[in-house]
Amino acid sequence: MSDADLVLTNARVRRVLLGIQDVMGESGRATIARQAGQAHYATALPPDNRQAELPAAEYAALLQAIENYYGRGARGTLMRIGSAAFKELVKSRPLMRFAQAGLVRFMPRRQQQRWALGWLAREMGGQVVVEATRWQLKVIDHTSAATLGRQRETEICWLTQGEIIEALTWATGHEHAVNETACKAKGDPVCQFEIGDPF
Repeated sequence: MSDADLVLTNARVRRVLLGIQDVMGESGRATIARQAGQAHYATALPPDNRQAELPAAEYAALLQAIENYYGRGARGTLMRIGSAAFKELVKSRPLMRFAQAGLVRFMPRRQQQRWALGWLAREMGGQVVVEATRWQLKVIDHTSAATLGRQRETEICWLTQGEIIEALTWATGHEHAVNETACKAKGDPVCQFEIGDPF
């Protein structure tokens, strides 16, 4: 499948739009949607289902519109949107909330981390995997819809970084350092996030 054919699930894009709304307000979501050339998202959200129907190019255009709108402040805004998008995922999956409250809190921390990151990776769609070495966890996104048609000299997957940080906080109760160490936007073969120690 070429990048042009890449599609995301309705639920994924819905969560991101709700994250934008949480951080920027409903009028902010409408503004970003229009600036991204997607006025239909100004007044309506995709359904909350896992059908893969929405072109990844639309998702990348939303992120680019946020960058254009905020300029240098885009990184922090996109990380907050990522955090809000993960919270929307938790709200939409009551069974996972139950699992976190019951089973997950009794796991060793490393297992909590892997469990939360594995769930997030599955919900992101595409080819996202969690790799574990003896010393470190990594999230590797082989498709990275966020970088579609976007080239930079530095890493730009700040929304995904925010999602990862929030997922780890949700599972372990502690915020973690998360660094993007490779990004397709700057020519790397994958986008890679390395999980650091909790604060």
